[in-house]
Amino acid sequence: MKSSFVPFVIFMLILFGPVVSLGQALSPPDKNILEQDRSITGEIIYDGDQTAAVIVNLYKIAESSRGQSRRLSKTDIYGDIEPFEILKLDKQGPYKFDNLPEGNYSVVAFIDIDGNSKLGFDPPEPWGWYSEQSGGGIDAIDLEEKNEAAADCLLRCPAPFPKEDRRTDHGALRWIKGLPVLQLWGTPRQRGFAHGYLAAQQIIDFLEFYIIEDVWRSARRYQETFVPFLESRFHCPDEFIEECDAVVEGMMASGIDMKVKSLGRDFNRTDLLAINSYIERRAASEAKTPSSCTQFAFWGKQTEGSELKGGLIAARNMDGECDIRKVTVSHFLLYAVDPLRPDRKSWFSAMWPGFVGTISGINEDGLFSMENAGPTGPGPVVGGIVPCSYVQRYVLENASADATPESVLQMMRLFKNEGGGITAPGSIILWAVPYQDQKIPAFIYEGDRFGGAMRLPADVRPIDSTNIMASNHHKVYGCDPLKPDYCFGRKVSGSTLNRYKTGMEMLENWSRQAQPLGLAEAKQLLQAVAHGSTEYSVIFKANEKRILVAVDDLKPDAWDAPHLKWTEFQFDELFKR
Repeated sequence: MKSSFVPFVIFMLILFGPVVSLGQALSPPDKNILEQDRSITGEIIYDGDQTAAVIVNLYKIAESSRGQSRRLSKTDIYGDIEPFEILKLDKQGPYKFDNLPEGNYSVVAFIDIDGNSKLGFDPPEPWGWYSEQSGGGIDAIDLEEKNEAAADCLLRCPAPFPKEDRRTDHGALRWIKGLPVLQLWGTPRQRGFAHGYLAAQQIIDFLEFYIIEDVWRSARRYQETFVPFLESRFHCPDEFIEECDAVVEGMMASGIDMKVKSLGRDFNRTDLLAINSYIERRAASEAKTPSSCTQFAFWGKQTEGSELKGGLIAARNMDGECDIRKVTVSHFLLYAVDPLRPDRKSWFSAMWPGFVGTISGINEDGLFSMENAGPTGPGPVVGGIVPCSYVQRYVLENASADATPESVLQMMRLFKNEGGGITAPGSIILWAVPYQDQKIPAFIYEGDRFGGAMRLPADVRPIDSTNIMASNHHKVYGCDPLKPDYCFGRKVSGSTLNRYKTGMEMLENWSRQAQPLGLAEAKQLLQAVAHGSTEYSVIFKANEKRILVAVDDLKPDAWDAPHLKWTEFQFDELFKR
């Protein structure tokens, strides 16, 4: 039997060739097959009333040089990288990606309202991503150590301002030249109620989608870190608190659902304080030096040969408030605030819903006050903090076109905190007034929670008594003249150094060439120092009291406000009711 079987086997192998060897039959399955046997399943959750197909994008996350998986960036989502796989569902519900290789992934989904299979913000499409916590960022899904993962996605959508004008006692929400303007007049209580009533849903959107989701990237961190800081370390003036409480009352009276969904509770005064004090998050703990925003002003002999005829022009790029949903663009808001008191100035503000104060403001006499993030020296968290946005508003309401470095500093010192400083976070505030042959029509306050100093034209480069500029590092306070790239003993970030150098060299070149500077040069300078994160820009022709505003568009790409459309207003035009 045995002897006859062996020749038969040999004959069959010759005829048909080897089909499988004994060694192959006993070896484990191909490793590549196992690597493809991974899956991600989850639920697409949406409780709104918009219906359309749902696009679910799966991204494979690249590793850094250190072997760590990196998070998806905002521009990745906007199209800088292609999804690894795409699913299209008829409606929200369960989804599954299978046969995946090992690695790390992220899942992003949206309701395709316009049917183009691309995420859009105009109109806003409900969208969301897998996150390990409420109000969190886009988290990685690990399929290296395990073969299966669950990843639910909660889709959400902000509510844009209504397109029709709205009005109530002491307030109106109007569209002027294509931009939303919130006009408020009367006492703090009257203005606050009108503010809350007219912009209620947008105030909650700004808290949810910018403060919690973008700034803190966690509802838990916001609630456990920022809320106690605001409630224990701040000492806000009674007038400010009265207006904040009235805003909340107006929101309730509007009839909206006051629930902050990521927090699981109703919106309250502390949340409004969080909006007005979002820059103070840098004072809640020791923070890295920020690197956004650029400002400048020029006047006198530099503008004599232009259409400005010697007048002052001041300008700013507002950089860095760039949330992934573009709420700081869709909810950008101009304020026209009139206290209706002979001893208080009316003032303009370029901010967002919920701001009782401002960090980008101009008053009726032409006083310009706009803040850049700045560094701070080492030291403990302090108490007795007044929001910088209220400090700037107070000066705008009480100072005139004859403001000087001394008079502004005297007003600001009314709000010193327990650390001895005025602005709890490191701040750089450009102040400017119409040029009327005075020696110093523009100056910069550099400060933090421990102290500060006024910087005057020609104190540092650019060495010209008719211009001044700032990015995000101090040039006087906390600085050693022999080490201009350091502040408080720490190396300044490359972004702020590069933007300052670019602007400084343009101004110095124009000075050497005696080039007349006007509106065109102001726009050119703002464009030169922009770096894809400018959500809005402001130019102020102080002597004419004319304001120009450029806002980024709602395309899913970088933030390029100064390169886009500019809209010009006469100051008084914004207050006409």
